[in-house]
Amino acid sequence: MKINCIAIDDEPLALQKMHDYILRVGYLNLVAEFDNAIDALEFVKSNQVDLIFLDIQMDELTGIQMLEAMTDKPKIIFTTAYHEYALKGYELDVCDYLLKPISFQRFLQACEKVHQTISSSDKPKTVSSQVENDKKQDTYFFVKNGNLTQKVNFKDILFVEGMKDYLRIWTEKEKIMTLLNFKTLEEALPADSFVRIHKSYLISIDRIDSIERNHVIITGERLAVGETYRREFFKIIDERKLN
Repeated sequence: MKINCIAIDDEPLALQKMHDYILRVGYLNLVAEFDNAIDALEFVKSNQVDLIFLDIQMDELTGIQMLEAMTDKPKIIFTTAYHEYALKGYELDVCDYLLKPISFQRFLQACEKVHQTISSSDKPKTVSSQVENDKKQDTYFFVKNGNLTQKVNFKDILFVEGMKDYLRIWTEKEKIMTLLNFKTLEEALPADSFVRIHKSYLISIDRIDSIERNHVIITGERLAVGETYRREFFKIIDERKLN
């Protein structure tokens, strides 16, 4: 399966590097390159584009402004020299955020993430495969933690804390920092065992020690229940109350 992609960057050397990197990845099909977001936006409206490598700081229209103007968004990988836009990128649900200078290894890692997502969504599920998937439920995932790729068992998670563009996963034994967004993590975790209680907290329901007004206590940590998530959270709790 080929992924149609475009690269947008107003720096010629950076655009050339993206061009070279894309050509080295067999499943990427580079259909166009642009040195400005305005022309790229027009191209996307009338052409099939699955993935955009998008610079942020550009004249006239920034990468963020372009993304906010799009209604039918393809997958996005931000490429920028400015780390302060990372949080905004994850708020816009981009697939990855590459800081310049970008190594080919880091570039490939971002592409693999997109490739896996697109391949999974395009793959038709038969009745038999659906039954098999229902029987086999994941009990862990792997995350990047510094130079390590670390296994995290669902049962060990106490709660997850948002730290700007990182997440801190609190477990019984350690705290794991990983570059990940809440949406990706929520999709990986079983919805009947984990719940979002705040823009900065996702918790294991099984690990709740007590609830005090609008706060949850887990192993001595006092976590606020945000107003946005309060109604849904207490609905779940009320369903499990005996009185």
